[in-house]
Amino acid sequence: MKKSAFLTFIFACWPGAGQMYLGYTKRGVSLMSVFVIMLGLSGFLDLWILSVLTPVIWFFAFFDSWSLRNQDPQQPKIPDDFLLFSAPENRQDAVQFARRYHRALGIGLVLVGLYVIYNNMLMPALAALIGSIPVELGWLWRLANNLPALVIALIFILFGLKLCGGGRHDDGDDGGDLDV
Repeated sequence: MKKSAFLTFIFACWPGAGQMYLGYTKRGVSLMSVFVIMLGLSGFLDLWILSVLTPVIWFFAFFDSWSLRNQDPQQPKIPDDFLLFSAPENRQDAVQFARRYHRALGIGLVLVGLYVIYNNMLMPALAALIGSIPVELGWLWRLANNLPALVIALIFILFGLKLCGGGRHDDGDDGGDLDV
């Protein structure tokens, strides 16, 4: 029996609630948790980049609710499972993914941590210090203020050079592993 289209729409407006209304509690809890964690971290750590991902999660959850509601009754029902920690046969894939990209994930976490320290501690201290420096040294403030963008740009350039052939190895590696 199909659930109410109106109530599905109302619940689908909050990520995860639509899935829960349709009986996919684990899936709904997963989506709601990811959405709320992204919002919380973006606000608490002042990481606006995380808030950019929230519309992606919202749209996925909204349209996922509708696709779950409009499943063909003749097709097998989609199993209710957590999105990140799913059935045992899928956990092995998650473990392999984590092992393969653990270094890149670690570097990403370190960079996020450094950015939070820079943005919330170092920049306010520099602002107070530079306030007492003559106007001729305003370039110093601009350099310090744009340091994260400069670092990201340099990482993009280095990664692009590596992709263009600077990091090619002919040791029989299949090229599937990302060495960051």
